[in-house]
Amino acid sequence: MIFYFKFSASLEEYAHSKLSEIKEQMLRRGLQLSLSPKNAKMQTYVSYIIVCYFVSIDRMDLVKHTGGCHCGAVRFQVWSSPDLHVFHCNCSICTKKQNHHFIVPKNAFTLLQGLDNLTTYTFNTHVAQHTFCKTCGVQSFYTPRSNPDGYGVAPHCLDPGTVRSVTVENFCGDKWEESMQAHRNIRDMSRHASDTAHNKNTDTVAQE
Repeated sequence: MIFYFKFSASLEEYAHSKLSEIKEQMLRRGLQLSLSPKNAKMQTYVSYIIVCYFVSIDRMDLVKHTGGCHCGAVRFQVWSSPDLHVFHCNCSICTKKQNHHFIVPKNAFTLLQGLDNLTTYTFNTHVAQHTFCKTCGVQSFYTPRSNPDGYGVAPHCLDPGTVRSVTVENFCGDKWEESMQAHRNIRDMSRHASDTAHNKNTDTVAQE
C-alpha cells in the first residue's frame, strides 16, 4: 500500500510525539518496527507513514489547539480537526453550565499545567468527571459519560487562530440512554481511527 500525504511541521511534531505509543500498538497487533536512533530522517518518514495508518487519511488534517481556563492556571493542548463537531447537551448539569464540547481520544489531549488546580464533581452514575479550575471555576475540559475513554473539550476555551469552522449537534442528555442509541457513532469519537475500523470489521464478521 502506498500512502500519499502532505508534510507539515505540525504533523511531524504529532508523529514524533505518538511514535512510541504507536509502536506499542503495532506490537499488540503482532507487528514490529525497528528504527536506528541515528537515522533521524528515516525515523521521521516512517513515523509519518505509521501515523497515516493508525490515524487514517481522514484525520490527517489535525491541528494543535491550545486553550485553558479564565485565570490561566489550567492550560492544555489538543490535537483535533480545525473543523469542530460540537455537542450541545441538555442534561441537568449541562443545562446549568451551558456545556458545549467536542470529543477527542485521551491520547490527543495533553494537560500542560494546572493539575493541582483542578477539582472534580460527579453525580448519578459518577462516570462523567466534571473537572474545573479551583480558582476561576471554568470547565475547559471534562470526561463525558458518553466517552469515558476520551475528553470533552470546550471550544470556547480554545485560544483563537486554529478553529476553521464549528458544527453544533444537539444531544438530548435528559434522555441519555435513548440519545446514545440515536447517536451510535458518538463513542467512536474517542477512539483511534484504526481501532474504530477494526471494531467495524469485527462487527461485520460477527454478523456474517
